[in-house]
Amino acid sequence: MRFVFREGMPFLDNGSGRCFAERMIVDTPGFMVNMMFQDPGISQRSGPPRMWTITPTLDKDIAHAFAKETRKGIGSELQGDFYGIYVDVIYIPSKFMSCMVLFARYINGKGDVVERLLGIVPEPSAHGSSLEVAIGSMLSEAGLNCPQFTEKVCALIQEGGVNRDNDLKKPGETRWGSYYEALVNFATYFDPSCEALFFVRDVVKNNDQSYLAYKVLEGLSYDFAFGLLLMQDGTCTALLQEAKRQLQVMRDEGWTPFLNKIGMFCSDNEIPMANMGEKFDPRPRLRDEATTMTNLDHYHVDFFEKVINIHLNELDRRFSEQSSALFLLSSCLSPRNSFQAFDKEKLIGYARLYPSEFSDTAIAALDLQLAAFITDVRSDARFREMNALSDLSVKMVETGKNTAYPQVYLLLKLALILPATPATAKTASSALKFIDSTMMKEPCNQWISDCLLLFLERDIFERVTNDAVIALL
Repeated sequence: MRFVFREGMPFLDNGSGRCFAERMIVDTPGFMVNMMFQDPGISQRSGPPRMWTITPTLDKDIAHAFAKETRKGIGSELQGDFYGIYVDVIYIPSKFMSCMVLFARYINGKGDVVERLLGIVPEPSAHGSSLEVAIGSMLSEAGLNCPQFTEKVCALIQEGGVNRDNDLKKPGETRWGSYYEALVNFATYFDPSCEALFFVRDVVKNNDQSYLAYKVLEGLSYDFAFGLLLMQDGTCTALLQEAKRQLQVMRDEGWTPFLNKIGMFCSDNEIPMANMGEKFDPRPRLRDEATTMTNLDHYHVDFFEKVINIHLNELDRRFSEQSSALFLLSSCLSPRNSFQAFDKEKLIGYARLYPSEFSDTAIAALDLQLAAFITDVRSDARFREMNALSDLSVKMVETGKNTAYPQVYLLLKLALILPATPATAKTASSALKFIDSTMMKEPCNQWISDCLLLFLERDIFERVTNDAVIALL
């Protein structure tokens, strides 16, 4: 069972590019040899021999026991230090269901940002008690449970929010912004993409693929170009401080430049332009429906302004005033350009948002340490040419400045465990994408959820002893 979990065999394809048979033939002998020569002192039973029944669900019971012990190992790895927890929700359209993914973020002893998957809740019920029970169970097993957190998470999920952690959201990388990069690339390589589609439509001897290419090409209309460029220009959430201002300016003053940009794009790619003075036809195939709306009314009011207003409302909903302040204040510690954004007063204000960690005495100490810290690191060649907060954390540990400036390092850790921190926003992205792709192919149930946890957190899983698992069966 250890071998099955480690290799991700319940998913058949673990992303390695090797078929199931090859993995079995090549990997199983090596695994068994390692087990044969393993130090017998590593995992010995201390209790008396026990008899237990082989049942049809034994593999699932073993997986669940390993998952519980793995969560416990993640909790132990924190060693009582600060950590952040956030929730993401993956929706599976093909199965009309969703699953909730729970992560923990913390700073290890080397100053590296670590994100760990705590577990997956298949088909969470946002309005029932099952979600609260599932979250509470996971956190309790990891030794991280607290009623206030559970209550907050349940409230946030019930509101229908995604990418949430106590109010601060993680932009990009998951459902909210997952297609932005693909859209930008498609706009950039529009011409060769169309050529490839024409090739598939006309040359490839596969009816399904040819028809799909035909349908895609049929949809490359003025509406498509309008929406593509609007999504490309209107997505500026990475610039949180300027996002709302830029969107408002674009809505109020950007219509004419945007219309000109679409005209150039359509001209370059031979897409028919819409006449703004003509009546808008929502469904060309149904000509009998009368309308008084012009193309200008539709594209300017119902499309352009409506989409921008949706963006502005989404920013207001996802980024509260306090969470935006946390995000922006933490950037004042950025080492980019020799700590150009450093602002001692703002950082002290940031620290005051954590009254339980920064008392008045600690704030006074932080004030002194920040003044000495910035002079020290700006004159230290080892701190040059860094861009990310995570780089600063690692370098402080390497040079011992985390102990020389403990209050500054504490402030840095609190900034880094926020899932919206730009330096670490992509840390869990690969895990989320793997979970998403797996859930598209496999049933969203407890067995697959446990196996995903064991496969993605293999280093923790490998430390779990057989005795610990047997004790839970």
